[in-house]
Amino acid sequence: MHGLKIKDVEPDSTGAEIGLEPGDEILSINGQKVPDYLAYRYLIFDEDVNILVLKKEEGLLEIELEKDDDDDLGIFPEPMKLQRCNNKCVFCFVSQMPKGLRRSLYVKDEDYRHSFLYGNYITMTTLKDDDYSRIIRDGLSPLYVSVHTTDDTARRALLCNKKAAPVMESIRRLTDGGVVLHAQAVVCPGLNDGDMLVKTTEDLAALYPMVASFAVVPAGLTRHREKLHPLKPFTKRGAEKLLDSLEPLRKKYRKKFGEAFVYPSDEFYIKAKREFPSDREYDGYHQIDNGVGLVRDFTTEFGKERRRLPKSFKQKTSIVMVTGKSFAPYLNEVAGTLKNIAGLTVSVLPVRNRLFGDNVSVAGLLCGRDIADALKGRNAGAAVIPSVATRDGEDVFLDDMEPADIERETGMKVIMAEPTARGLVDAVRSMVI
Repeated sequence: MHGLKIKDVEPDSTGAEIGLEPGDEILSINGQKVPDYLAYRYLIFDEDVNILVLKKEEGLLEIELEKDDDDDLGIFPEPMKLQRCNNKCVFCFVSQMPKGLRRSLYVKDEDYRHSFLYGNYITMTTLKDDDYSRIIRDGLSPLYVSVHTTDDTARRALLCNKKAAPVMESIRRLTDGGVVLHAQAVVCPGLNDGDMLVKTTEDLAALYPMVASFAVVPAGLTRHREKLHPLKPFTKRGAEKLLDSLEPLRKKYRKKFGEAFVYPSDEFYIKAKREFPSDREYDGYHQIDNGVGLVRDFTTEFGKERRRLPKSFKQKTSIVMVTGKSFAPYLNEVAGTLKNIAGLTVSVLPVRNRLFGDNVSVAGLLCGRDIADALKGRNAGAAVIPSVATRDGEDVFLDDMEPADIERETGMKVIMAEPTARGLVDAVRSMVI
């Protein structure tokens, strides 16, 4: 019997007081097995708990404990063993990664627990009966699912998985169990767009509100596609046609549901050179982490945050704001406001992505080397870089460079800013002398 292995215990915590140590395994809580941290989080928040622990030295130990219901004992578990993807999608970004990056970037995550905890998308192709039962029993809702198309023949071809179960059956199994889903389609021109995309949208909307939203995003294509399925990026005309096919549905669903339901990603509006929907039309930004509404949210937030900007700098200060090529025009509009601050010189630097290629133009996939090389020769005292370009919780870029490396090579101070209007304003305020 395996349980949750403890990596560390917070000093002076309840866990430390009852003798839990690194290397111990929590096997059960109140008679329920603890296979992973997600199960632990559900079970530990009772006031009276009976914990069965396998001590690394002494063997089995049963602990009866009365505690506050929000006390998680202060333990830090070993990382969960991920469920890996069993598909070979024609558009898989991991398959298009260059060699030599850190190992974690080549992991294809298909874990429903990460979908619940972090909003990662799963295709549901690895779910077993026990997984469905646990998701429904424990109320792991909402989940984020990659549908791509509801045409099962086309979907199996996109996934390169002939055994993929009918997708609407998988979806209904979850929604009938009370699980809310946010869905996405990664769209490839000529494969799952046009009438097929319209049909997919209608099929999913028939399950609203249990399928709560549907994001439509273009396939990300890098320059590392040797021996992979030939795919083309969306053209301006292709983006226009996609938006035109979905807009009548958005209007229909807004009238019917009070929400647009289907949300094209920012990249389609940028490619088509069209105005973004209003802040209200994103309906609370259900899928902003999927690149849906980032630009509109930023510009709306900046309208509120700009009042926090300093009026002037006592000493002359110059900054360069680093971004990807796609967001540069919108950051230039913000720069126009910043240039009104006395004593502050501002420029915007759209960095070309040499690591992944010109088709990848978002800031989150910029590497440290490309940023450093682009900054060299710039006459500025500081560079503001969006933190989305670094690993979560750590100041490390995709290529393992760190902000300190960029500072050393460029002679500039590096400010890592949250990729929001508030984060940018905070970065500017931090430079006031």
